[in-house]
Amino acid sequence: MNFPLKRKFLFVALVAFVAWFLYGTYVGLTHVEIGENVPSVNWLPDAASNVSFYKSYSFTSYEFDIPESDFVKWSRWELSPIDEPVSIPRYCYSSVDVPAPGPNATAEEWQAFESSYASRSAKITNGLYYGYLQGNGGGVWVGYDRNLGRAYYHSAPR
Repeated sequence: MNFPLKRKFLFVALVAFVAWFLYGTYVGLTHVEIGENVPSVNWLPDAASNVSFYKSYSFTSYEFDIPESDFVKWSRWELSPIDEPVSIPRYCYSSVDVPAPGPNATAEEWQAFESSYASRSAKITNGLYYGYLQGNGGGVWVGYDRNLGRAYYHSAPR
């Protein structure tokens, strides 16, 4: 069979488009940006410093130092004062190794487990907070720790 040049061109263009779309989808779903103790980033306010972040499709978390007044100006969420302690997953949530204690774990092994597990989240007792949990398990959590002058953000699509 001999196809006209126009049909061949359309076929090649379609194959190229599908390949480009699949590649873009793959990169979008697997690309990860990580930074730790970065002086500043262009996607946070100028007052933000000492930024640590993990940005991916599965979740995005970042934390940074900022004065409370600048944090409140930057925030687009309806923040509330914290009445009882809240925990927000940190940027290192998926990278901190949590040693599983064995069946006959010693007190030191349990302490190492608890310490590692606790370091994956920021516990805020004095500050501001906003949390929204979607029906599918995703959502957004934002907090400001007045004691540390540090802001925390975590979001997940599901």
